[in-house]
Amino acid sequence: MHYDVVLVGGGIMGSSAAYHLAVAGHAAETCVVEPDPTYEFAATPRATGTVRQIFSEPENIRMSQYGREVYGNFAALMAVDGDAPDVNFRKGGYSFLVRGKEAVRVIEANWRTQTGLGANALLLDGKGYGARFPSINVRDVDAAVYSPDDGWIDPYAALMGFRRKAARLGVKYLKDRVVGLEANGRRVRRVVLESGARIEAGRVVNVANCWAPAICAMVGMRVPVEPMRRQTFYFECRAEIEPLGVTRELSGLSFRPEGRGYIGGLTRREPAGFNWSVEPEWFESDIWPKLANRVPKFEAIKLGRAWSGHYDENRFDGNVIIGPWTGGLENFYVACGFSGHGLQHGPAIGRALKELLLDGGYRTIDLSRFSYKRILDNRPVYEVGPPS
Repeated sequence: MHYDVVLVGGGIMGSSAAYHLAVAGHAAETCVVEPDPTYEFAATPRATGTVRQIFSEPENIRMSQYGREVYGNFAALMAVDGDAPDVNFRKGGYSFLVRGKEAVRVIEANWRTQTGLGANALLLDGKGYGARFPSINVRDVDAAVYSPDDGWIDPYAALMGFRRKAARLGVKYLKDRVVGLEANGRRVRRVVLESGARIEAGRVVNVANCWAPAICAMVGMRVPVEPMRRQTFYFECRAEIEPLGVTRELSGLSFRPEGRGYIGGLTRREPAGFNWSVEPEWFESDIWPKLANRVPKFEAIKLGRAWSGHYDENRFDGNVIIGPWTGGLENFYVACGFSGHGLQHGPAIGRALKELLLDGGYRTIDLSRFSYKRILDNRPVYEVGPPS
């Protein structure tokens, strides 16, 4: 087999890139290697599905805006033979609550950046926010940014919509696993598969999410990316509560509506590695009290199901690493380390990879600051905003 572009990983990044390459007329020269088309342990189906413009870095804001554009028109863009996938984009709003002078200063600066790029974001004091959402306890809230046009989508529907459309346009999906990369000089020449097959490759793009570091290691590249567990808990509340949307605070607590109830969790730094267990006792002892403090009506809730997924956490600065391997193999590209931002930035990353591969550089959103070179130069780009 020979393909100009081999995408290692068929999750949201690989399938978005495949779709954008196909739309650009490169479908026949593109293949995706994905070991599990059910995506049982992939990050995307286990994500909470939020899409927000409340970021501090302009690139992240603009990527989310493109994501909202794509997901808002997803059915028309991804329709196959009259079957239009529905990602159920719920514009329920997105809130970030802070307290303390320094946090208020930061959130105000972020708000100016957000609105300067066209985001419909409102800066409110605690009293003003409480007037909009009377069920929220705002006694310890000094300021909040509320983005009414943001919300959440069905992550699995988004992933399968991209995959199905890319395949329909002619991209080849191989159910196989990459076990080796053969390089000669400064180029990857072949992709070795578990089945024993080999693919002659013009360019190789590593979009393997939490498994991306292992793919990089096959050619001697090191990336500061590790799997980090994120637990999500579904609960129901009998009390009547006004629509709240996605709510986050500095402590790392987050929650949003889901069906008849809510899903929520608490961001905490965990040891690296895959861990599929869940801790209902942690919910009972730590998360529930924080929920009840923020929404007093959450004092009476019933915990339902819970699950664990994983971020491909960039331990360097928490932002994506995208582009060619600077100083290494010239035809080996990476897009990994999304640190919880992958689903909402998936459409923009797919388009950006298409631009790098076919257009010779970024044409829409310049993501040069997120290149691998910043790792080599020790120049982190930190996102200052809601904990992921």
